[in-house]
Amino acid sequence: MPINVDTLKCTGCGLCELACSFRRDRVFTTMRSSIMLHLDDKRNYFGVMIKLPNDVLILARPEGLEIQRPTDRKDEEGAGAKPILLREPCDECGEEEPYCVRICPPMCLSKGE
Repeated sequence: MPINVDTLKCTGCGLCELACSFRRDRVFTTMRSSIMLHLDDKRNYFGVMIKLPNDVLILARPEGLEIQRPTDRKDEEGAGAKPILLREPCDECGEEEPYCVRICPPMCLSKGE
């Protein structure tokens, strides 16, 4: 897994999304990042979704981590995957430490092994 996510530490600040979009396009917009925050109002938590190559998604929620492949996905369920599927996959910034990991204030993101 490219990036580890500890969702219990996530505060939902959104800096990971902005850092990713800035690295890609030199603009601050959450619509261009490979990482996306997910807020579940009913359960009162933040989750993180990361798009990998071949439309594979990492869904990190407090109840655990889930890896969804296109064949696993159900249109009527899930954490609202459509917006992130339109984005470029994570390339880990091509560096030792991705931008999203560097900027995360609560340190809920870390470089995977």
